[in-house]
Amino acid sequence: MSRTRPPRMFRRSGSMLLLVLTSVVAALLLVDAAVRSGLANTLLLAPWPLLVVWCVYVVGLASDVRADERGVQVQNLLRRIEIPWSRVQRIAMRWQLEITLVDDAVVSCFGGPSRTRARRLAPGRVKEEGVAETDDGIAAMKRLRADAAGSVDADARVQRTWDWPALTALAVLVVWAAVAVAVTR
Repeated sequence: MSRTRPPRMFRRSGSMLLLVLTSVVAALLLVDAAVRSGLANTLLLAPWPLLVVWCVYVVGLASDVRADERGVQVQNLLRRIEIPWSRVQRIAMRWQLEITLVDDAVVSCFGGPSRTRARRLAPGRVKEEGVAETDDGIAAMKRLRADAAGSVDADARVQRTWDWPALTALAVLVVWAAVAVAVTR
């Protein structure tokens, strides 16, 4: 029985910190509204800061790249793209990770590693790891692709789907906001 390793995940740096900060600010605003004006008014105000938290989550944290023996799963905002290794022609870094498919389509990855410019160093300082980590991530993906070369399904297709949980959360927040506007008008 063979065990597959968990996928290697690439995320934007700082996205979790931004989500935590946004969530804390939203929670503080809602607690303040509850203390000052009561629960009913808080429920009318709640969709707006929660929509901001949702946007930060979708743009920052939900957008990522995962690679394993089967292929690459890219999540760009609300779209998920599963790319088997047999459909990958090239993995490269431009401003962000770009995966060129065998049909010459290019998938730009919003989440995942991005190229950073090397910074000037003061005397006595060492090179920062930012650029090296990006290069290491690309090399890790290329190694996974090479390791899976003999075991990939040549007939596998690229699958594109929607991120239904995030879309459902958005629909709930939009309906909640519409009800709040209707109640206050």
